Amino acid sequence: MLHGVTDELPPPSGPPQPNPDVDSPVRAADSSHPVTAPIPVPPPLMPPPDGRTGRSGTPGAHVAPGQTDPPYGIPAAAPPETGDPFTARPRIPVPGSNGLAIAALCCGIFGFVPLAAVVAIVLGIVALNQLRDRIQRGKGMAIAGLALGVLWVLGWVAFIVAVATDAPARNASGAVTQSSDASVEDLKAGDCFSGAGRTEVDSVTIVPCTSPHESQVVTIFAMPSGPWPGEDKVVAAAEDGCSERADPLLTRQAFDDLRPSFIYPQDAFSWRGSREIICTVDAPKGTTTGSALR
Repeated sequence: MLHGVTDELPPPSGPPQPNPDVDSPVRAADSSHPVTAPIPVPPPLMPPPDGRTGRSGTPGAHVAPGQTDPPYGIPAAAPPETGDPFTARPRIPVPGSNGLAIAALCCGIFGFVPLAAVVAIVLGIVALNQLRDRIQRGKGMAIAGLALGVLWVLGWVAFIVAVATDAPARNASGAVTQSSDASVEDLKAGDCFSGAGRTEVDSVTIVPCTSPHESQVVTIFAMPSGPWPGEDKVVAAAEDGCSERADPLLTRQAFDDLRPSFIYPQDAFSWRGSREIICTVDAPKGTTTGSALR
């Protein structure tokens, strides 16, 4: 027996499927155009409830206490320009020549006085520092004064070192072992020397007493401190002091053959440097050999 054909379809075996034309919440007014879904709008970013500034709503964002980042991710404004730190300062025009530069040159010329040489160095440095901020003449004079001052100071240092190292060589007992030029202040009791036959004695040649020499130091004593008493009083005190102290130290032959003498400060300037009286015996003619001391 044949079954008839019918238009009805058998019911689906699965769950009911939605009909896009009926069940869709969004339907186009015109079925000829495709359906477009609306673009979702994110919620506005709100500042944190604790009053801190930062990037609100950003997952994982954290603002440390005291941090001043602008809210909502807006970049901070760049700091204002403060200028180039290496820009040279403006120089002020000043008429005439720099006074300190002139003074530095003058002190450098007279640098044979130790204090003037030091002042020339100081004034030259100060003048050069001033001329860095000024448009003024005098740079050459400041440099010249500074250079002269340095040269004079180096010369004085070399002279002092030479004098300090030019002391006569002595053995263990203090006797001079070789000839050398020295200052009068380097003389010691018993030294034999030449070069004292002048009105003013500053330097002498100290030699071993076994070599020919003109004079020998017998003893040295210092006059009492105080103001300059005048040359006559110093000479009188030197004569009395040397007669009292030196005569007992001489041999009989030296007492008869040699002439007593002394070296003393002759003016107030020398008195300020040393008040020592150097008692000596001198050969009347030419030189002598050997020691005059007992």
